[in-house]
Amino acid sequence: MPDIAAWNKCDNRCVMCTNAPSFALQDSGQYRLKGQIGKLERYLRGARVYGKNADKSDYVSLTGGEPTLHPEFFQLVSYFRRRLPGTPITLLSNGRRFADRKFAARFAAAARPPFAAAIALHGPGPRVHDAVAGVRGAFSQTVRGLRNLLRLAPELRLDVRVILHKKTVAAFPRTLAFLLKEFPDTSRYAVAVIHYEIEGMSETNHREVGLEFPASAAALRKALPQIRRFRNFSLYHFPLCRVPAELRPFCRVTLPREERVYPPVCRRCGARKDCVGLMREYARKFGAAGLRALP
Repeated sequence: MPDIAAWNKCDNRCVMCTNAPSFALQDSGQYRLKGQIGKLERYLRGARVYGKNADKSDYVSLTGGEPTLHPEFFQLVSYFRRRLPGTPITLLSNGRRFADRKFAARFAAAARPPFAAAIALHGPGPRVHDAVAGVRGAFSQTVRGLRNLLRLAPELRLDVRVILHKKTVAAFPRTLAFLLKEFPDTSRYAVAVIHYEIEGMSETNHREVGLEFPASAAALRKALPQIRRFRNFSLYHFPLCRVPAELRPFCRVTLPREERVYPPVCRRCGARKDCVGLMREYARKFGAAGLRALP
């Protein structure tokens, strides 16, 4: 199943958002419940109405904008769950609306398994997180949202996503330490560390967020003591040859094939079939220096 844009507005202004400003300026009427139902029903009849990951059949991602701002959010979640009863659904969110216990409880009731919420945490405190999110107080709300989901939605799979770029990389070990301190039972949630994608606002703000793999790999090495303490840990968008050897089993290939490239050095690599290669836009910006063939 594809990535589905559930809503085009957001209450954060993230510096590395993959959406361009024009997305939020679209007419939101097309994202209302009636339009979403019509679009999914056409898709299920074979129409190509979605873009990213449209060829996937084993999951659905509800993205935005911020999906929880949708004026018919709970009806939307209930519809997708009812219409796709056995399909894993993941909600991508900044988590702020879940700071409201009643809102989190209603979501828990609607989001019947298999359902996941992927919440972005940008730093170990408001100084880093709020600077990335562009909203004062966002950190406090996101953390309260995480607490509420852990308390009120025990059947929900909870993923905490940490996106590495120039504004978050220095604080990365402290971000993981914060999670371990505040949420010590790491069997209750998963952590996915993501090298940022170069599109939308991250392209516009390239000077502020631009980060090459040597810097993100160094941050991973520095954070190894914390990483080893998580039970469910993943790395997204990292070439296998650019991460510490003990972390290679945690690398996942989550990008569509059309967004990946394999430079000539990859032809000799014994690990190519399990590797994401380079993000196409990363290769255009930074090239392929430092890649090497693994045995």
